[in-house]
Amino acid sequence: MMSTMLACPVCGGVLALGAAAATCSNKHAFDRARSGYLNLLLTKQSAEPGDSKAMLHSRRAFLQAGFYDAISSAASAAVVEILAGHPHAHVADVGCGEGFFTARLNRALTDAISPAPTCYGIDISRPGVRMATSYDGEIRWIVASLHHTPFLPHSLDAVLCMFAPIDPADVRRIVRDDGSLVTVTPGPDHLDGLRALLYTDVQPHPAMPTLMAGDTRFEPVESRRVHDSIVVDSPAQIMNLLAMTPYYWNISRDTRARVEALTRLELTVDACVNVFRPRQG
Repeated sequence: MMSTMLACPVCGGVLALGAAAATCSNKHAFDRARSGYLNLLLTKQSAEPGDSKAMLHSRRAFLQAGFYDAISSAASAAVVEILAGHPHAHVADVGCGEGFFTARLNRALTDAISPAPTCYGIDISRPGVRMATSYDGEIRWIVASLHHTPFLPHSLDAVLCMFAPIDPADVRRIVRDDGSLVTVTPGPDHLDGLRALLYTDVQPHPAMPTLMAGDTRFEPVESRRVHDSIVVDSPAQIMNLLAMTPYYWNISRDTRARVEALTRLELTVDACVNVFRPRQG
């Protein structure tokens, strides 16, 4: 059995990870799926929580086409800088979805730091995590709540949230006092060309994550912005972009039809990469 920074979701004890299951000293056991992921989500629900399979497949197709590579590289570079000189560090991508960003992060860490830090990908969506396992078997993929993540207190050197919900209280619980939180959120102009098609009054996104703006647990220490113009000239990819956003569910059938008729879309990719450190005292 391999020791981890994972906590049993039942009793909070240390989880040891084996080839077939994870267990704690109180004999709570959690089987690993055939594809390798671990399901630590205790709540049984009638429907699968998290993103739908259709949304996940649309996101994977769009991301693999390279449209967000600059954002991914900037986020990975921020984490690599934080963990440089810490070869036995532990980092989690909280809200990893289908795993694209997590896999690129782990590749960057492996290239830059030896031995590479241990990387975890966490999401509430079981279909998403199942898809993520196809990227990289070295990453510890886990289905779990994003509001009480299954980590021991103060066990992680860095937490990454890529366009995912942030629970500052829980992140502060799991990150070390000298650790870091890296958030990636839409910049003011993000997807402006698409939003202009969908809404008559397009408001810029806030530069600071809404849930972090008034937070007292963390202090911002660095911010970098990725701002680029892209052209999506495939009708299928235009629909993939729409389907991977929340906008898809908030527009009329007529508006969706207008997007479906497009063969070319010019828009801005704009993201804010913010680094936070825990406040001391």
